[in-house]
Amino acid sequence: MGQQTSAGGGEGPRGHRVGPHTADCVIEAWGPDRTACLVEAMDALVQLFAEIDPSAAASRVVPVSAGPGADAEILVALLEEVICTADVLGSAPVRFHLVETEDGGVAGDMEIVDRRDVLLVGPVPKAVSYSGIEMGEEAGAWHCRAVVDV
Repeated sequence: MGQQTSAGGGEGPRGHRVGPHTADCVIEAWGPDRTACLVEAMDALVQLFAEIDPSAAASRVVPVSAGPGADAEILVALLEEVICTADVLGSAPVRFHLVETEDGGVAGDMEIVDRRDVLLVGPVPKAVSYSGIEMGEEAGAWHCRAVVDV
């Protein structure tokens, strides 16, 4: 693991990385605003189990929303929606779109493809741990961290 993706390279304005954490994996993401950071975290989660072609055509669009609530609770809810979609629908999200809602939550959608149409690189994660969840803004950028049970 230890893979990293970012726009602009390094710890650029937007990106994510995944790495080992005891028997689990840790996801870290960052972005210039809360929704960009959340999308990067969702992308990182998918990276744990599937290699996605960015140009893949979606077979379906699924709505997604979380909140209102604390930023960390919104992060967990969105990551759990990705896990549920992958597990229940047998699909892999290829793209995420989120916007802030008036009540402090987020809403949008995820474009998905059947898991048979992607390269599986690991099992679909089982859950997100509430222990060690972090999300917040510092120095004009958003950062988050989550431990995922694989």
